[in-house]
Amino acid sequence: MKPIRGGARMKLRKRLIGFLMLLAMFCLTAPVVQAASVSVGGGVGLTPDYEGSEDYKVVPVPVADVKFDNGMFMKLFGLNFRANLVPGGMWQLGPVVNYRGAREDVENDAVDDMKDVDGTSELGIFGGYTYNKWFVSLELLSDMGDAHDGWYSKLKGGYNWVIDKRVTLSIGASATYADDDYMQTYFGVSNKDSRRSGLKDYNADAGIKDVGINLGLNWVFTQNWSARGIVSYTQLLGDASDDSPVVDEGDEGQLFTTVMAVYSF
Repeated sequence: MKPIRGGARMKLRKRLIGFLMLLAMFCLTAPVVQAASVSVGGGVGLTPDYEGSEDYKVVPVPVADVKFDNGMFMKLFGLNFRANLVPGGMWQLGPVVNYRGAREDVENDAVDDMKDVDGTSELGIFGGYTYNKWFVSLELLSDMGDAHDGWYSKLKGGYNWVIDKRVTLSIGASATYADDDYMQTYFGVSNKDSRRSGLKDYNADAGIKDVGINLGLNWVFTQNWSARGIVSYTQLLGDASDDSPVVDEGDEGQLFTTVMAVYSF
């Protein structure tokens, strides 16, 4: 697949923004729908210091979930927000906003000597389908803050197993494709960065950058309170594997865990 560059990338961003504006207009002109349930909460998570790191850091994980009677919803998990603007409950389509943290002041000395990568906002769209307890979704996000100037797409699927009225277990899998700008920013080593860090030059091209699995547990222990836990494992692949000097300094296996307390109205 050819990388998207220059004017083509700008066209992609304009189309994303235009499509999201149409979705927003649809949402504003739709009949007012009462929220069926609202949940808010938070917890702590353990996440890699940077993508490809073997060091971990503790981060706050806010969570919010607004569900409507017609199947539309708004969800916040960590620094990722999405809204389904399609009523009906089976098909989903809407905007996604994600904040990607900066790569700076990291534990690994060689990677820390490389040029910092700023934090950035990513904007995109997602579509999904649910059938019984099965679900599948595809999302496309593009950098809006000029940190990596790239885009990536993630395919996800899984199953929600309702063990009883209090306990739900979910299992899922994912795969992510990233363009060459994203890959070079986070896994490549420029000539200048090579001189700074002592790592060898490395050009990271577009491709499938990772596959992952995740396991989630939701336990409702009172009428309003519940506890949630998530464990996910991601395996970096291709030019994002330990072929990259950045990842070779760390680990191509990436773990994320979080525990949260949630209050539902």
